[in-house]
Amino acid sequence: MVDQTIQFHGAADRYTTSGATTLATLYSDTTTATPSPAVTIAKSGAGQAVAFTYDLARSVVYTRQGNPAWSGTERDAITPIRSDDLFFGAAASDPEPDWVNLNKVAIPQADEQQRLLANLILQMELNNKPLPRFWYLPRGLKAAVVMTGDDHGNGGTVGRFNTFLADSPQNCSLTNWECLRGTAYTYPSTPMTNDQAAAFVAQGFEIGNHYTTNCLDFTPASLAQLYADESVEFATDFPSLPAPQTSRTHCITWSDYDTQPQVELLHGIRFDTNYYYWPGGSPYPNWIHDIPGMFTGSGMPMRFAKLDGTLIDVYQATTQMTDESGQSFPYNIDTLLDNAIGTSGYYGVFTANMHNDSPDSSGANAIVASAQARGIPVVTSLQMLHWIDGRNSSSFGNFSWNGNTLTFSITMGTNTNGAQAMLPVLAGAGTL
Repeated sequence: MVDQTIQFHGAADRYTTSGATTLATLYSDTTTATPSPAVTIAKSGAGQAVAFTYDLARSVVYTRQGNPAWSGTERDAITPIRSDDLFFGAAASDPEPDWVNLNKVAIPQADEQQRLLANLILQMELNNKPLPRFWYLPRGLKAAVVMTGDDHGNGGTVGRFNTFLADSPQNCSLTNWECLRGTAYTYPSTPMTNDQAAAFVAQGFEIGNHYTTNCLDFTPASLAQLYADESVEFATDFPSLPAPQTSRTHCITWSDYDTQPQVELLHGIRFDTNYYYWPGGSPYPNWIHDIPGMFTGSGMPMRFAKLDGTLIDVYQATTQMTDESGQSFPYNIDTLLDNAIGTSGYYGVFTANMHNDSPDSSGANAIVASAQARGIPVVTSLQMLHWIDGRNSSSFGNFSWNGNTLTFSITMGTNTNGAQAMLPVLAGAGTL
């Protein structure tokens, strides 16, 4: 676990411990500890009890999706309203601290708190029996890159995809994520024939619609109509392609807290890349200052939640790297991947938008080279969605604990090639 202060969002109750052990402490700022615990553990009867003094689930959602009180407000003074407006502190009319402290942006703060909960469950159960769990990614991978590129009708997709084909290892395996693949979010007018698009999809690429509000804010009604109309247009221009299951909206318009994923779900879109690490340079405010990291506190695609906490079956896949945020490459990708595979353990699925308006992209080339040098796969949004769905539909069953022998069955979902189950090495009964 991370060994420095991290943020939570929401209210915390302040307690004095009485027999419990403090596992984490509340701080009044990044360096000043209070006497009050954030997480405690105590013996309770024959077992143990852990208490979080704040609402962990609410904090994780707020960290990942932004400040609900800022929903629908233009804070960075760059229209339209975007996801970064839920995090941007320095609004001229309402100056506040950034929602996620950018000095801590390298840390997946929401993920680390979820890992704390998972690790506590395993630790508390060790004296009874060791519990298995699934690893995040195939074959023990600690990171993956989701390569996307918006194509505004300029036709760079064909050349970009041909480059990925040429740079893929010979006889690579798609199911093992060995081939370089990418997603293009295109206008239907992009100069690519239906046959060309179908051929790329058959080779494992993804082509989806680049929905557009014409860079205007939306209402729930206008967004629903937009998706209905543009879905028909895309299907008409590319009749051989499947309906899109992943998406990024032009201008990354995000006019409120939770409308867009709800509308996406109604149209079969379940993987959203609109949360965007931006702005970062001329002519816009340099908010991110070329600092690599995870401004939503997370490197893992997870479901959105409505304002009332109800889950939406659409995954938020934050775009941590863009070619319009003043980010340096390979510096940003090197830092993200090294933090994931190194001792920090900041695991993640890192999404890039390297625009497909031109066949060549120095940013895409740098990201691919960095990933290949580290044995990290470069995949499409759809490949990642299929993997996550498969992993999340997999399960353990038929548990039996007899003496010091544990047996169980595993039921795997589809698209889970390379899935790994894990068991604790040490348990109350001894060593695995």
